[in-house]
Amino acid sequence: MTDTPWLTWMLDQSWFYAGVLLILVFPLVVIALGELIQRLPPGRSEWSRVLKNLQHQIIPQLVFLLILTKIMGYDRSNIAVKVVETFLWVFVIHTTLGIANLLLFSHAEDRHDWRARIPKLVLDFTRAFLVLIGTALVLAYVWDLPLAKLLTALGVGSIVLGLALQDTLSSLFSGFALLTSRQFRINDWLSLPDDRIGKVISMNWRTVTLLTRDEDILIVPNSDLAKSTYTNFSHPYPRHMERVLFDFSFDDAPYKVKDAMIEAALATPGVLSDPYPSVALISYDEFSVRHEVQYFIEHYSDQPRIRNDFMSRVWYVAKRHGITFPTRAHEVVMMPSPADSDSQSEDVDISLLRRFPFLERRTTGLEDIAQHSHLLEYGRGEVILRQSEISTSLYLILEGSAEETHIDKTGHLHRINKLFNGDFFGLASMIRQEGSNISVTATTDLVVIAVSEAATHRLMDRYPDLADEMEHIIEKRLREVGNLDAKSERALTSDDDHENKNSGNIIDMKTFINN
Repeated sequence: MTDTPWLTWMLDQSWFYAGVLLILVFPLVVIALGELIQRLPPGRSEWSRVLKNLQHQIIPQLVFLLILTKIMGYDRSNIAVKVVETFLWVFVIHTTLGIANLLLFSHAEDRHDWRARIPKLVLDFTRAFLVLIGTALVLAYVWDLPLAKLLTALGVGSIVLGLALQDTLSSLFSGFALLTSRQFRINDWLSLPDDRIGKVISMNWRTVTLLTRDEDILIVPNSDLAKSTYTNFSHPYPRHMERVLFDFSFDDAPYKVKDAMIEAALATPGVLSDPYPSVALISYDEFSVRHEVQYFIEHYSDQPRIRNDFMSRVWYVAKRHGITFPTRAHEVVMMPSPADSDSQSEDVDISLLRRFPFLERRTTGLEDIAQHSHLLEYGRGEVILRQSEISTSLYLILEGSAEETHIDKTGHLHRINKLFNGDFFGLASMIRQEGSNISVTATTDLVVIAVSEAATHRLMDRYPDLADEMEHIIEKRLREVGNLDAKSERALTSDDDHENKNSGNIIDMKTFINN
């Protein structure tokens, strides 16, 4: 069987293969790319831009180039061919850089990844440099321009452009120096020379943008930032020390003040216990003694909240410890006489004790309770009694509310009970002389009456029925805590064993009274 002459002739023609590419291959490739773009999963949608570049830029330029060179017969010296070839190579360089960027940096969210630590400005510089090199090579290859002369022209043009854009380039290179030195990062808190403070939210080749605590945008040129001194509160050490000044009366002993301030600092959420807070006596002023409290926090971003909580707690702690803030020199304070003060305090205390239902009808002996109790004020969020801490008083809630919580052996926090006006706590721990199995935290501003252990003993001895009433309340609370511990340990398998364990924890109030 011999070959057909016309088929042999057609296979020998270069335009035949070009026609096959134009009629069959290119349309199929365009359709396949379109289907692939539609079927990309959500996590790979960034590849759609690269595929669209292939579909709408590179393939059309290849089609034009084939038509001009293989169908119409133009050689590479033709202006139209050079223009199409130039566009083709520019699109190829652009798409190649896009693919490289996706392969290297598309999943570099991890802060510890070396790719995430490369500043965006460095990537922009690298991309611009590669584009310039690629453009020079394309011009030399397609347009037959001498590469040495081309680079010389670019160098001279760069000098002229640099002189014309001196200020802009100063910010550009300052930004490059700042970013490559890694002196601050996104989300770092900076303090500028004019005492303005903000969080870094973006950095580019010209400016650094800060977000202040007032939700205002502060834009700082890189050149100004590079020339000035600034403080970074977040990097490389996120821990920050706060200094707060307080003035107290000359009547308050310095070490009493220091102990109270440290207590307030340690009770404030967010204040670190390591390093331990410290208090320094700064000066003896005309009408007061000035102290400086120093404490550390983990992150500067929490500074306003922690400082506000600490300063609020200082008032309550100072009130409980009898520490006074100095009054102004021209104020005259009329102090009651000791006799008036004692009688007034006794009347007030007794009237407050009668607010509690279990004391309303048991009036005998209230004078003794009043003489051995005192008012304490706590702020919202303060812990009055901590788990594993031995209570030294019976606490009667006069105003406000509190919450009982328990941390089981697995470390989980459980909310046990809400306490309101008329409720009490601290009795079980005080009687057993063991650490409390609950913590009590003020949920609002709280005023409590703290009754001493001796006065509580006498009250229960005088009213055995009151002891029985409180015993039932304590038994219920202990059972709730016992249930939580049993679940956390998964050690008890039956209700009988569970009841036996709880019954061992129940306080015998009558035994306490007899002792």
